[in-house]
Amino acid sequence: MNYMRIGFVSIYAWRPHVEHLHYLAGLAREAGHQTSFLACDADLSSCYTKELRPQRSDVLHCTRCRVGGIRSFESQGVHSIGDLATDRMDLPVEASDWCHSSASTLGRFESDADFQSSSFKAFVNRLDGPTRRVYGAARRWIEQERLDAICLFNGRMDATRAVLEAARSAQLPFVSVERTWFGDGLLMLPGENCLGLQSVDKTMLDWRNKPLTHAQGLKAASLVASRFLRRNGKEWRAYNLSAHITGWPIEKSRYRLLLVPGSRNEVWGHPDWSSEWRERTAAFDALIEHLGLSPNDVVLRCHPNWGELIGSADGTKAERYYTNWATKRGIHFIASTDRTSTLGLIEHCDAVVVSGGSAALEAGLLGKQVIAMGPSVYQRAGFQSDAYSSESLRNLVLNVDLDEAEREQRSANIARQTLRFAYTMNFRLSQYVDYVRCVTTTRFEYFQGADLNRLPNLLRTGVLQADDDTFANDQTGENEVLAVIAARQWQTLLESAPRTINTQRRNVQRRWFLRSIDHLREALPRGDL
Repeated sequence: MNYMRIGFVSIYAWRPHVEHLHYLAGLAREAGHQTSFLACDADLSSCYTKELRPQRSDVLHCTRCRVGGIRSFESQGVHSIGDLATDRMDLPVEASDWCHSSASTLGRFESDADFQSSSFKAFVNRLDGPTRRVYGAARRWIEQERLDAICLFNGRMDATRAVLEAARSAQLPFVSVERTWFGDGLLMLPGENCLGLQSVDKTMLDWRNKPLTHAQGLKAASLVASRFLRRNGKEWRAYNLSAHITGWPIEKSRYRLLLVPGSRNEVWGHPDWSSEWRERTAAFDALIEHLGLSPNDVVLRCHPNWGELIGSADGTKAERYYTNWATKRGIHFIASTDRTSTLGLIEHCDAVVVSGGSAALEAGLLGKQVIAMGPSVYQRAGFQSDAYSSESLRNLVLNVDLDEAEREQRSANIARQTLRFAYTMNFRLSQYVDYVRCVTTTRFEYFQGADLNRLPNLLRTGVLQADDDTFANDQTGENEVLAVIAARQWQTLLESAPRTINTQRRNVQRRWFLRSIDHLREALPRGDL
């Protein structure tokens, strides 16, 4: 075997991401590969963390980051950006765009006007110099350490994007690592950042037509059941936990379409997430016109996320953008802070209209029509109605207008394909699912027995292999699970899901004199830090 020299980078000391990279580095070393690390030792004048909470002093930011960074796990082979940074580095022309994703998220911008604003440009300007500095340091690190590949956290935000671009310019294979949707395992995407859809799309296409076993169906259904029961506390952000179930808010309407837009700022600028529509409200206008809907046929549910602070930014830009649109058209809207249950609205609606959001998971499992106005992780899963463009919109019909037999057939197929999507997303696309177990949003357990060469092979081939490549020969077991779902027996699904029992723990923890910081972090609210 040709052993590799693998570099690991998590610029931001966010738990559990640094711990995840330390875990992967340990597996690589155990397989005989060499590891090296790149760290920020208060080397940047600005970064995502500082911009997220500007009210804190730079000293506090940098101290917290250094205490919780990779040096708190690794004592050897850690290199500092400050020691490697150089101003004499030729940068690609597109380097000025590397901060756009961070700026978009930091300001929680939504409209085209927002992205042209002075506030957006100010974020970009402050992050531009430090991002270029990271790129130069990463290029020197790659050269000095003679790296063969890089494994990095995230890859989309300013400093992490700079490392990704350094690997790309040096023609090194790389893998981005992120937390998974429901916590267990790791999301590892070869050759793209954490928003990339190439491996996701391929995996969905590979597995959408393969039936699940009864056990696999139960495992997938239990995740969605946790949402219906509001026990999905391991998701990074869980919403509507204290919501009230209500009826449909409009008494007399021909149709019941529920609009559930997500936050554009979370994916803005990534080519995999682009669609023909100039703005999302333009997409909604085209949909309403095509279907001949009246204002009473539509309800807009503002995302609960918009009613929460992320760092120092609230979600008023997004909420104002959509509610102004709804008000002008006489469309009923439900505010982000309203305790009306989104799940209850989904139960009563004819179709859910999404822009990449996760409400499609619950809607699809209930057999509801999911109308997608833009790309998503489920776009190749086989259960959505595609409305990405004016051309695809021409073929869109509402399932509720079909005859009963065809309507029921479509509903059953949507539920089946959604169940398979849930399994593929969480147990095939996610890696090391049986060996990286989420206990809370920031605390994980690790177990022996993982494939030591999973990461090196992923770096060598650039092809993601399913974490579980088994499937059923027929739909018998899958049908049994779908019957329980149709009966809305969420508690039964949650309790019946098989659990993988691992007893041999793997020691993954900080160096002994820094372990107390994890106990402190557990007491803080979940979020971006």
